[in-house]
Amino acid sequence: MSVQTYTCGHCHFQFNGGVTTCQGCLGTVVWGATQKEKHEAGLFGAVIGAGVGGLVMFGLPTALNKYLSMDVAMGFGFGLGALAAIAVLAAIGYVKGSLSAEKQHRGECRTFR
Repeated sequence: MSVQTYTCGHCHFQFNGGVTTCQGCLGTVVWGATQKEKHEAGLFGAVIGAGVGGLVMFGLPTALNKYLSMDVAMGFGFGLGALAAIAVLAAIGYVKGSLSAEKQHRGECRTFR
């Protein structure tokens, strides 16, 4: 059974899978996405989710009232519950963004110094 080896991007030292430190340059070996990458992608997803939620809860009633002469309350009459709906969409966006970063870097081996 052969062991798969990887090469450090900085010093070109070869190491086996599963290590956390390159023995050649003492760089940190990261398998997949870093926590920072997942967090930043999650924040981006949360902003997008909150923006979509705000447009649906406040922009859509405004457009319906203005262009279709309807009488729709802001937030569809949910009051502060509309903010809770926006928060839920932001949370969903955070999770989707984090999972997207994990998927994007799945199977990658990178070295950081």
